[in-house]
Amino acid sequence: LLLSASTATASSSMFTKRDSWGPAFGLGPAKQEIISTSTTIYPGQMPANQPGYLFVWLGISNGTGDLIQSVIGSYPKGQSQCTGPNADTAWCVSSEVYGLASNGFPNQWVGELETADTDFKNGIKLTYTLADKATYLWTQTMEDAVTGTLLSSFNKTSGPMLGWGTAIECNDFNGVKCKGTVAEQSYVNSTIVLESADSTFVQTLGAGSGVTYSDMVTADGGKTWTIAKINIPAM
Repeated sequence: LLLSASTATASSSMFTKRDSWGPAFGLGPAKQEIISTSTTIYPGQMPANQPGYLFVWLGISNGTGDLIQSVIGSYPKGQSQCTGPNADTAWCVSSEVYGLASNGFPNQWVGELETADTDFKNGIKLTYTLADKATYLWTQTMEDAVTGTLLSSFNKTSGPMLGWGTAIECNDFNGVKCKGTVAEQSYVNSTIVLESADSTFVQTLGAGSGVTYSDMVTADGGKTWTIAKINIPAM
């Protein structure tokens, strides 16, 4: 799975270096393309008085092209991508894609943002769907898992996807280290649908130190895979 930082403050921005990573869970590459995936993330309490950039995200990628990533971010005061009175105290959710722009340079595309009305205790449902195979148009949405309220969305042509994984990304700001996650995070009812069956997909599973998870199971021979719960420890 291609890993990326999310540091955009406008519709797109240049990629900047990553400083550290937390524990993660990943799959891939699959032998068959991913055509959709969904999960509900419970990110836990956001760290207070964040001095750096902290990003929690689920990404899908083919390792060389775009990385589709719904991002839940914690920013230094005054630096949040989101606006509103709670921008510095609430998780900022954003639908994003990291990849190469037409000029060949790395770029971060950012969809609509939302922050003040996000209740992290409700969970945030993430859905990525291949809407058009002919053009490889992908849609991604972030919704309040209880109310169904759409929090963020983005559509972009991004190519085939073969990898799936979680990430906790911690970046410095002006030489000051970021404050990592302070609570366990969980991904609940994760479903990954492949274009056709790949019974070996489960064999690509990898998990970082302290990560626990339910069995990865399939009821249709390997086309649809589900994981009831993935627990990611605090950094």
